[in-house]
Amino acid sequence: MQNEYSISIAAEPPNVPMKAFREAAELQNKLAMIRELVASLQAEVETLEMINLPEIDDEFDFYREVARYEKKLIQKALRMTGGSQIKASKLLQLKPTTLNSKMKALKLIPK
Repeated sequence: MQNEYSISIAAEPPNVPMKAFREAAELQNKLAMIRELVASLQAEVETLEMINLPEIDDEFDFYREVARYEKKLIQKALRMTGGSQIKASKLLQLKPTTLNSKMKALKLIPK
């Protein structure tokens, strides 16, 4: 029964040279290797991210760790800008007064 949506399927598969099959198989193998490599790299990145995280145990203090991280970010920005709070605040996308306040709270400068 034929209608406007009918398609004809050949009784025999098209004549494709064996070379094309080998090339397709090689491509599939290469893609599989790339997928494995990507998965391996993602696992390594996650491992590296975990290395810098503190142990979460009974002594863990979330706010102390956040303050420690803020302090490191501010110190790095100040090093990158030669100690300029104005430039460091721009790098950190903070208002200069906010950066100064955080520096005082983290005891990076005297109050």
